This record gives sequence, structure tokens and C-alpha cells, in this order.
Amino acid sequence: MVARRLMVVMLLCLSPAAASATDPPAGLLRALSSGSPDALAGSLRGYLVRSLPNPLYEASPGWGRTRSVATGMKWHGKGLQVHPEVTYGLRNHGVWRRVRLTADRLADTLVFDLRDLRPVEPGRTSFTLFVSFDVRVDYEKQHWESGVRLHSSSARATLRLKLTLNCEAMTRLEPNGTILPDAVFRLRVVRSNLEYDHFVVEHVAGLGGEVAKLLGDAAKGGMRRFDPALERHLLDKANAAIEKAGDTNEVRLSLSRLIK
Repeated sequence: MVARRLMVVMLLCLSPAAASATDPPAGLLRALSSGSPDALAGSLRGYLVRSLPNPLYEASPGWGRTRSVATGMKWHGKGLQVHPEVTYGLRNHGVWRRVRLTADRLADTLVFDLRDLRPVEPGRTSFTLFVSFDVRVDYEKQHWESGVRLHSSSARATLRLKLTLNCEAMTRLEPNGTILPDAVFRLRVVRSNLEYDHFVVEHVAGLGGEVAKLLGDAAKGGMRRFDPALERHLLDKANAAIEKAGDTNEVRLSLSRLIK
């Protein structure tokens, strides 16, 4: 979601025709006219603070799952013809998980930097985006067995996400049978590098403060010690998803319609 929103914003800002067609904030247009990467980065930062969704990510795999289980017995009939019938009902079952990522202090912690903006060839420009901000993670897990809750745990942690995107912006003109051609724009993420630091566990199943921090540090250190490839594998999967999401569809604008 974040990568997709970044690409849409950059498409608005790197193409003056698209900017005119969609009426972005005046600050973005001033940044375009100034030709300053710093001014453009500053305008983009303000736009992202206002437009990025909160929560950034929310998922609940298995949450609310149930299954049909025997709940009792009813007797039917009269006299010697009485026979039992088992009754069934839906009860909570399985492993429930819920995770939520929020950026509650985005305006205070967001760092947005536009680097290495340079033309590669006619119609193609490369640049690097660096985005960093603080994130809070709330996680809850429950284990149910036919309506009986066997285990419940929750945790809250904070960390700082750091995302570096190597991007390309491509523009070209295509004839459309009229005097003025169509302008075609496309943005894509060539490479994504997602990292994090300042990982601090603030709460674990009712524990807080230093105890939660010690447990969180132990869990993180244990993962790196006993399975050092796991963390890298998860980050690689995230980078692959960002690169896939960060490839926008082509945006085609009719210059003749814009003039009209």
C-alpha cells in the first residue's frame, strides 16, 4: 500500500500534464516549477503525511474461525420408542491471529528524501526514494479448541522502518490520429530495500516496561541465533511484494483534451 501510494504521488509530481489534469496541491506545482529536488521532496513529504492510510496494514488470519461440535443431546419419542439425538453448534476453533501496524506520529517521524534524480536516456529518468518513519505493531494470538480457549497472548512493539526504492519514470508521446499526440507516463520500482531498527517490545501479555523489553530482545536475539536466515527471508518477501506493487499501470493523457 505504501509503495503504491508513493508511485501515484510521484507520477503526479514528475509529469506536469498529469498534475494539471488531477489538480494536486499547489505546493507540488510550485516544486515542479522550481526544478529543485529538495523542494519536490518537501512537498511530497507533506502530501504523504496527509494521504497515507492509518493503519498502514491490518490483517486477522483465522480470526473468528469456528467449527461445528457436539453441544448436547435431545430425546425424541414416547415410551419405549424414545431415541437420543446429538445436537450441534458452532464454537470457536483454531488459531486466531490479529496484527495491526500504525504510524501514529507520522508527521513528527517521517523522513522523505529524493536522491540521484537524473536522466538515463530520452524519456526515462531514474531516481532514489528514501522513506523512514516510526511504526507501532500490535499483535494478538488466541488458540481455541472446540469452544475452549487454550491460550491467549498479546504483544506491542515499536520499530523504525527504513525503505529505499530505486525507481524509474518513463514518458513518451504516441500518435492518436490528431495533430497533438497522447502523453504516456509510467513509474516503477526497480529495486526495493526494506530494513528496520530500534525494535523495542513495550508490552507482552500484561507485562510492561523493562520486563517486556528484555523478553522482546531475547526473542529477537534467539531468532537471529537459531535461524539467521528467517529474518532475511521475511524481508526478501516484503521487498518482492513492494516491487510488484510499485509498478504502476501506464497513464495516458490526451494533450488535445487538456488544451480544450
